[in-house]
Amino acid sequence: MRTETDKAQLYDRQLRLWQKDGQAALERARVVVLGSSTLASESLKNLVLPGIGEFIVVDDALVSEADVRTNFFVRASDVGESRAQSIVRNLCEMNPDVHGQAVVKAPADFADLSNVSLVIACAQPDKTVRALGERCWSANIPMITASNAGFIAEVRSAVREHTIVESHGKVWPDLRVMAPFAELRAYADSFDLSALDSTDLAHVPFVVILIKAADKWAAETGLEKEGLTYKQRKEISALVEKMAPAAGEENFDEAVAAITTSCSDYVVSNDVNRILTDPAANTADAQTSNFWLLANALRRYVASEYGAGKMPHSGAIPDMKADTQSYVNLQRIYKQKAEQDKAELTQCLRKVVQEAALAADHVSAGEIDTFCKNTSRLRLVRTHVLHHEAETAPELWDNLVNEGVSEHYALFRAAGVFLEKHGRYPGIPDAGAGAGDLDAQCEQDARELRAIAVELMTAWGSKDAEVAESLVAEFVRSGYMELHNVAAVVGGIVAQETIKLITHQYVPHNGICIIDTANNVLAAVKA
Repeated sequence: MRTETDKAQLYDRQLRLWQKDGQAALERARVVVLGSSTLASESLKNLVLPGIGEFIVVDDALVSEADVRTNFFVRASDVGESRAQSIVRNLCEMNPDVHGQAVVKAPADFADLSNVSLVIACAQPDKTVRALGERCWSANIPMITASNAGFIAEVRSAVREHTIVESHGKVWPDLRVMAPFAELRAYADSFDLSALDSTDLAHVPFVVILIKAADKWAAETGLEKEGLTYKQRKEISALVEKMAPAAGEENFDEAVAAITTSCSDYVVSNDVNRILTDPAANTADAQTSNFWLLANALRRYVASEYGAGKMPHSGAIPDMKADTQSYVNLQRIYKQKAEQDKAELTQCLRKVVQEAALAADHVSAGEIDTFCKNTSRLRLVRTHVLHHEAETAPELWDNLVNEGVSEHYALFRAAGVFLEKHGRYPGIPDAGAGAGDLDAQCEQDARELRAIAVELMTAWGSKDAEVAESLVAEFVRSGYMELHNVAAVVGGIVAQETIKLITHQYVPHNGICIIDTANNVLAAVKA
């Protein structure tokens, strides 16, 4: 086994993306993959390399000659053996820290979801996906499905609820220029700009310049520094330019550039407001997750006299032109503010934990610290329901139509209906059919597949539904065969979404992804 130092060197690049906490979550994860096709192998490759803890491949298929040509994780010597066992053996050679297990069983018969972090269903019939999807939904286990027919592929995901603290989303710097807290006000007042020479003036942090300019504007106009219009912000900008000792001074230019974001009213984002107003943020019992306990505390913090409608400060400020001592002092002020805010939120959390009859240290200090640093980046994802798509119109149907990929989606669902009816996918020869019968069968399959797709689209609300012959031809021509280069791209997408869901970092795609490599189409359709 590798030491922590060895792991830090091996995983250096990814640790820069999701840090130690994300890597630890990845190494604790237990992922079940239904199917052992090329798509499954490529998805797992991109999870084994970064160090997923454990993966289980469930499939009863045997390695065929076709697999040897398209799946890099089986060998010619594996023909006739269990494909699940073959890919597990070869995948584990890539990273000895990862534990792999093969379950030689039909994916539809797999039932053990105990301690499972996430399920990936690769090239599985819609019937299997629906049954498994319902069970995963009930247990709030994320599920990702992926299918590939020649040059065309789709990736879908479903999770009842997914909470994210470290979304890594971009937020504007929280500088509190228009309503400085006491320590920041005292710091700004310590500067007498009129007494500074041009050299010292060029090293004043732009935060101080903005506070001075906003104060001067308010004094001259007699107006409050709230709800400023574009014209009023331009007036403050003009004051900043007049204060500059000369044109082109970097710190004054920074002040002008920051006016739009810093001289606006403080606003809690819609994403965070959605969390604070969610019924779960008003719940506190022994079953409540730490995220919602913290969200409950945050709701109380924001509503309190101390919070006054603002998030706890993260302590972070942007780089800026200033002398070293001035910048260090400013940074210290914001960090002290962040510590004060964290202490106040911790008091709110103690009340929440007490109401839930939980131990005082139920939420660790590390969790509180990470939460406070990311309160403006909190995200909540609740996806659409996959297992109801067969009975009702897809929740994303209108979005699929607008993105121009409704026909692709309808053909995947139509192929599932075709499979349930005939026991095979379109384009795959009937058992015992001769070579001369294949062309006639493909033509018949194409007509039937197209008719099913049009019928589904009509039922979902499309008027004069049509499906392009070229798309139907690709589904039938491929016989649902997975091309390695396409599967490699799709496997990368599947692994990326898996890592987001496991680490609870970055925001997973909430919707359906359609890939058509023949026509340069990659549509990430959002809910």
